[in-house]
Amino acid sequence: MHWKTTGILVALLLALGIFYYVYEVREGPAREKAAEVKGRLWKDLQAKDIDDVVLKREADTLHLKKSGDRWAMVTPVESRVDAGPVDGLTSSLASTRVEREIDPSPSKLGDYGLETPAAEVTFTAKGQTHGLRLGGKNPTGTWVYAQEAGKPAVFLAPESLLQDARKAAADFRDKTVLTFEAKDVKGLAVRPATGPAIEAALKGADDWQLTQPLAARADRPQISGLLDRLRAAKIKEFVAESPKSLAEYGLDRPLRLALVLGEGKDRAEKGLRIGKAVPEKKAAYAQREGEPGVFLVEDELVKAVPTAPTGLRDKTVFPYERAKVERLEVESPKGKVALTLESGAWKMTAPAALKADEGAVSDLLWKARDLRAKDFVAEDQNRLGAYGLDHPAVRLSVWEKDAKAPRVLVLAPAKEKDRAYAAVPGEGPVAAVEASALADLGRSAQDLRDKSLFAAFEARDVTRVQIERTGQTLVADRTGEDDWALSAPKKGKARGTRLTDLVLAVRSLHWKEIVAEQGADPVRYGLDRPVATLTLSGKDGKTVAALAVGKTESGQTFVRVPGQPALYAIDGKALGDLPGSPEDLLL
Repeated sequence: MHWKTTGILVALLLALGIFYYVYEVREGPAREKAAEVKGRLWKDLQAKDIDDVVLKREADTLHLKKSGDRWAMVTPVESRVDAGPVDGLTSSLASTRVEREIDPSPSKLGDYGLETPAAEVTFTAKGQTHGLRLGGKNPTGTWVYAQEAGKPAVFLAPESLLQDARKAAADFRDKTVLTFEAKDVKGLAVRPATGPAIEAALKGADDWQLTQPLAARADRPQISGLLDRLRAAKIKEFVAESPKSLAEYGLDRPLRLALVLGEGKDRAEKGLRIGKAVPEKKAAYAQREGEPGVFLVEDELVKAVPTAPTGLRDKTVFPYERAKVERLEVESPKGKVALTLESGAWKMTAPAALKADEGAVSDLLWKARDLRAKDFVAEDQNRLGAYGLDHPAVRLSVWEKDAKAPRVLVLAPAKEKDRAYAAVPGEGPVAAVEASALADLGRSAQDLRDKSLFAAFEARDVTRVQIERTGQTLVADRTGEDDWALSAPKKGKARGTRLTDLVLAVRSLHWKEIVAEQGADPVRYGLDRPVATLTLSGKDGKTVAALAVGKTESGQTFVRVPGQPALYAIDGKALGDLPGSPEDLLL
């Protein structure tokens, strides 16, 4: 009997497989298609086949016509259209469903709002004309009464169809201010109503140059940002199609923005004319060059269009290649400092041979590279003396790899407290910059030397911490990555996080000031009898770091590294609250 049961099960599975194949695989698509067209008013109609639509409403008649793949508005104005709303309308028409027939032969169309329809839609697809009359909404408000053109029956159609058919003409219009691709722009011009024109041209792949009213480097990011903003700009409101007077909109003497697209025989211009501001709408009147229509654009777009050469000019004062710098010198009222890059690390060579602070040197170089002009006050290099740059307050010289001579930046204070003057002798113009540049670039040897109290070490290599304070010596030993145990004067599991944090704090200690180079007057700083002494040791018992801690006053703590004469001031909060008893560390 067992083989019979197995045979029956096999037969059932085979039958189920055949049923699934026939029902789902072979007949499924046809069934889905039938379900999709079920209830549709025009079963064979596809949205892509619709090429002409007329919407007749109480206020106006809207005519949309397709040519090739593009739609255009014919009435009430000739205009480009936004594909989105048109595609939505044609999709709604193609998928119009008859939810339910209400009256096959109505005697009073007024009962359904169809005596004077809210909208009448006439469209063509594949040479055939179709029509639809849309009346009032049903009591639930989710459906609308409708009639197919030439047929008496009243049925319910989706209310969304009425929404699409009653959209204002402006909703269908293309609101793109200027249509272009940024990659095609080869030049641009800003022509104010008064004052000189500003022109820039693309040289090579991405090198923008000012050509009018002077020849200079252009600000590539600024131009790219302007083009991106212009390309994304949308018309806020359509104002007038054929205005009798442009003066009303301030467009008789507009601010003109022109784009040069393509090159040679493909060269073309597209332009925007900007007129009077409309503050209450946060907008301004505008026109496309060569087109009569007046519309509103966002005032943020207007603000982005520079009306002075400085707006498009590259404001980099001191261009150089940061990665190629191998040597630098700073001369300022704080003295002369010389540094050189050796084996990837900066070293001070004057006024003394010292290790340099990598972060401070990097910050100096980036601040010089990122220095930007607020304005350009002179183009003539012969006028450096007029701005105090013949005897500068700060001189920064950088040597790039394989360069025979340094690049030099000079700075001098201006009469205005918030400004300074800067220039690259023999090269650039005189620029007005932020007064803070004098301090940012006029660094001293102390500003640029390494202020680490200890040579670099890994926190995980510290296996013992000893703290001598208040007549007690606390000793803690590492038992795991963040686990510590107190071994003297009491024994027990210690607060691992607190000890690890202390090790990290010691490792990162930097002095703020050397208060006594040769260790004079330790009593003054509380270092004749230190408040505490810290010793960090490694696995081999050798000292990794040791520190004597003195007084704290005015936000500074005075310290000394045993075996070295110098006394230092560090940030008063750098070490935190040092443990003073076993109870401070025991869990």
